[in-house]
Amino acid sequence: MKELKEKYLDVIENHEWRVCGYTDDGRVELEKYSPAGEDFTICVNVENFPEAVAEYAADFDVDDHIEMWIEARRNGVGGVPSTRELVTDAEAIAEMLQELAAALMENEAAE
Repeated sequence: MKELKEKYLDVIENHEWRVCGYTDDGRVELEKYSPAGEDFTICVNVENFPEAVAEYAADFDVDDHIEMWIEARRNGVGGVPSTRELVTDAEAIAEMLQELAAALMENEAAE
């Protein structure tokens, strides 16, 4: 099983993300709590890790994320914040992803 290089783990830790584990198909799962308390996770390839995170960040759709939680609330999921808070939180998640991606790419370029 392929694991992340130490230099990536340092960046992850410095941005308050955590490695949850590795999958059998070569991916790593990362998590971080959003400002509203969502246990937000991503799963990306270990190989070309900075690029994989950057792609995930670029593809993250704030509107889809908000809609997912509104739909969950409609379906009886408890503890879903107000729509206003969902908007703010989804934007914060997008920013968290962009910051991690930028830091990883910067780290990669420094070598």
